[in-house]
Amino acid sequence: MGNKVRLKLDPTQKILLKRGLNKNGAAQRFFSNELRRKMDPYVPMRSGALKNTAVVHESSVEYVTPYARRQYYENKGTGMRGKQWDKRCWAENGDQIVESVAKFAGGEVK
Repeated sequence: MGNKVRLKLDPTQKILLKRGLNKNGAAQRFFSNELRRKMDPYVPMRSGALKNTAVVHESSVEYVTPYARRQYYENKGTGMRGKQWDKRCWAENGDQIVESVAKFAGGEVK
């Protein structure tokens, strides 16, 4: 006869809530803010209006100038700044961002 081990676990939603991993929770907001911060040097800048009007939502970052869409798809860029800044930023900083979110949520990346 084998020994039995019985585990009593919190419900999934309670576990996620403790770590801020629930939908639109603290970890998601942290991720959005971290991504916005890391994207800043990649956003095209002449006067700074485009990068300085970024609005961080719970699960997105929105650039609200009338010309943001055009800059996103067509900007020729200088240095790091240029079109599709989110994709380029993620390619270069994604691992760091994931690590910082994991640390925020009480985990670690191996």
